[in-house]
Amino acid sequence: MPKVLRLPAFHYRISASEGFHREKACRGFLTAWCSGYNESIRPPPPDPMTPSADPSDFSGTPLFARTVAFCAFTDVEEQARIFDGWDLNYTQISGGLFHGSSSIVSLGGIRLLVEDLDKVILQQGAVPADRIAVAVPLELEGLARMCGGKSGRDSLHVFSSQPVFEFYSPDRHVLVNVEIEPDKLSTEAMRTLAASLRARTFAPLIPMETHVADRLRVLLRNTMAAAAKCAPIEDVTTQDRIELLERTVLYAISEAMTVPAPDADALATRPTKYWSLVNAVQERLQDASTCPLSIAELCVQLGISRRTAQYAFNDTLNLNPIAYLRAVRLNHVRRALRLGESVTSAATQWGFWHLSSFAQDYRTMFGELPSATARRYAHRGN
Repeated sequence: MPKVLRLPAFHYRISASEGFHREKACRGFLTAWCSGYNESIRPPPPDPMTPSADPSDFSGTPLFARTVAFCAFTDVEEQARIFDGWDLNYTQISGGLFHGSSSIVSLGGIRLLVEDLDKVILQQGAVPADRIAVAVPLELEGLARMCGGKSGRDSLHVFSSQPVFEFYSPDRHVLVNVEIEPDKLSTEAMRTLAASLRARTFAPLIPMETHVADRLRVLLRNTMAAAAKCAPIEDVTTQDRIELLERTVLYAISEAMTVPAPDADALATRPTKYWSLVNAVQERLQDASTCPLSIAELCVQLGISRRTAQYAFNDTLNLNPIAYLRAVRLNHVRRALRLGESVTSAATQWGFWHLSSFAQDYRTMFGELPSATARRYAHRGN
């Protein structure tokens, strides 16, 4: 089980093998981020042979404003589980051993989560119906699409805008996720405002002017700093502080959602015309019985030409469709291994018949052999 480092004003959760020597690194990461995030302050990655910290340690656990939780991951599925109550699935698209982390602060009815990912990830899921969920990018370098629209560093990502969302994130991805539960806010005025926002219809992407986006980034950074540095104090004072931080964040997010950028290019954030085709492909990849094993099979199933498939994936995801099919199938195998299936059974179920070639493809994608994944999760189950 991951250790919880109980420090004045901070709680960290890290894998046991990393030990207490990571305390300084975690403190440095959070402190430096509050001062201004940049590449040089990323915490060192966890040991790939050690299971990631268990996200269930955070689920349903109330975090006070003076508490920050930090968790490091080497498995995208476990990274996704840190979003409490969400129906969320992560699929790793780019190759290599994954390293991700999450830093969490809860402010009464508002939860801030800084997510750091270092691989191209297809995120698909749904936000609980009673919540507002948006994200402000700190770093977003490379092709990114939110529900088919091209997103950027100055785009407000509204995950709660659709019953189901798809976010194709690049390999340089650091977002501050802001999750608001209207019923849990401290005052009636805030609850009314949040409920009105939840009832409105928003686009998945809302363009912001650069200075507005920068101001919002600074505000969220300062809010994290205020929460993290807060020492244990009287309950009444704590509630006053939480209410102040809730108001600060809620009204800033409300302004960003409802006041459009004067020169915003609405066309730039609309879904590409090929997004529906990519979604149709993705639907067929979710079940082994319908999953195409080749581009030829895919094109016959959808009634399209190879040229159309090639152009659609290049235009939408900047990716070869063959590489995309292979990546998704390999992710399915990894999920099966996590559930205890044998390597041979999982591989053949998803159409990998040449096991030595499969093992090499798997290692290229995830940075380890499938047998290593199977052993690690078998050990967890014991």
